[in-house]
Amino acid sequence: MNKYTGRIIVPALFFILILPYLGWLGHEERRFSAFAGIYLLAILSIAWCLGAIYDNKRKTIAILQDSEGRYRIFSKYSKELVNSFNEVIFQTDDKGKWLYLNPAWKSMSGATVNESLGLHFSKHMDMTSYQDVLKAFAESFHQGNKYFRVDIKLNAKKGTSWVEAFVKLIYDDAGKFIGTVGILSEINERKHAEEKLVSLNEHLAITSSKLSTAAQLAAGIAHEVRNPMTAIMGFVKLIKDGGADKDEYYDIIFSEINRIEQVLNELLLLSKPAEAVFLEKDLKESCNHVVTLLETNAVLNNIQIHKNYDTEPIFIYFDENQIKQVLINMIKNSIESMPNGGNIFVSVNEKNGEVFLSILDEGEGIPENSLQKVGEPFFTTKTSGTGLGLSVCFRIIEKHGGKVFITSELKKGTKIVCVFPAVLPSDYNGNENVQITGQERHENI
Repeated sequence: MNKYTGRIIVPALFFILILPYLGWLGHEERRFSAFAGIYLLAILSIAWCLGAIYDNKRKTIAILQDSEGRYRIFSKYSKELVNSFNEVIFQTDDKGKWLYLNPAWKSMSGATVNESLGLHFSKHMDMTSYQDVLKAFAESFHQGNKYFRVDIKLNAKKGTSWVEAFVKLIYDDAGKFIGTVGILSEINERKHAEEKLVSLNEHLAITSSKLSTAAQLAAGIAHEVRNPMTAIMGFVKLIKDGGADKDEYYDIIFSEINRIEQVLNELLLLSKPAEAVFLEKDLKESCNHVVTLLETNAVLNNIQIHKNYDTEPIFIYFDENQIKQVLINMIKNSIESMPNGGNIFVSVNEKNGEVFLSILDEGEGIPENSLQKVGEPFFTTKTSGTGLGLSVCFRIIEKHGGKVFITSELKKGTKIVCVFPAVLPSDYNGNENVQITGQERHENI
């Protein structure tokens, strides 16, 4: 009945108002005309419509009041819910400036919400993370994706902290980008676990690579040792039988023993501890040692190793065991890429304060779609292998302040170039046994 209140009261009021007029028309001297009836009917219809409008407005107002009450309750509990989150909920404008941050921001970054609002989000992260965010944003924007996820290293007042950002891109009705909203979650434990896993995998990969290399070189080493042993046994027998020219026999025997010792010394390097000791040494000597170790294995596979070095010594700061491990791994990969034999060219040159160590083979090559993935953990083009060998090599080169460049062409070969900072003549003091720590080495570069 309440919903028809207006439609009852308003016509009734109008009827009361026109009662004097009806009385006037009812006087015996006046006659009720058709025009008067139509007029009264129109007045009552208008009154009915006004009453209906009143009823609808009253209903709308009631609905709005109910919605407002519900919104206030929802807003109150939503705000309490958002403020209770341990994760940071944020909003930025199209320029990347913070528009909203919930209270969890203070515990995550150490800065208050009021201090941060209006600042660009890059103020709270390192340059590498900032570049990662820009790259992820650009990919999502150009591909039409509305979401992206990226790990960020946050520069908090309490120290650096790893967070995972889940970001949604916001557009207006015209399709124009107007900002982002998202969530920041701390992932320090996950990152620490990943770092431990990477470190463990690196250690296992180095150990596995050494064992694998030793196993693959076993045939070559056996061949290299057996030949001198055969010669030694023959000349010892001649000496025992009283053969002439014993001095010449002794020279040959000692020469063969030295050859055996040289090969075994290089093989023992594989079992030395992996602790880095940076020394100022000639890189060419280390390359020669590795070539000596692998030359027999290469010959057994119908492969020739050619050396192309600058005439002068080339000094860099490096850990000899680690760099030898890198060379062994890369040359071994080149040998394995040439099942039908071929040539490997090892070059060491210095130019403009940089040392270029290159290894060129005539192997099968690497497909273009796989070239960018070379060096990534667990990626390999071999039918068997962990995919960690080159990843470890790249990390070792990076720790030495170096860079790696790879070019390849199918059926023609692959070239790997390692670039290291050289020790300039003015820095070289003539003492190759000056030991420095890893920290000092990076400060010097």
